[in-house]
Amino acid sequence: MNKPELEFPLHWEYKIIATRTDEAFAAICATITAHGFAEIPCASNVSRNGSYVTYTVCMRIESRDQLDGLSLALSGCEGVKYLL
Repeated sequence: MNKPELEFPLHWEYKIIATRTDEAFAAICATITAHGFAEIPCASNVSRNGSYVTYTVCMRIESRDQLDGLSLALSGCEGVKYLL
């Protein structure tokens, strides 16, 4: 499958749907920091029963490798269910 053509650098917004726990938030923040970013995700929507939360984080991505690496790392974080 071909990846869409993107022009770098670019501003990228992640929507991260995760369990609503301190551990999940800490794992997401640690992953972002480990990849050289200082941005902190903002919580927006909480699921009806309060189990899940959507975090939004915007950052400047310099290359396809950086985008792919960060996406893979975030999707593997404890508590992350979906990464958009």
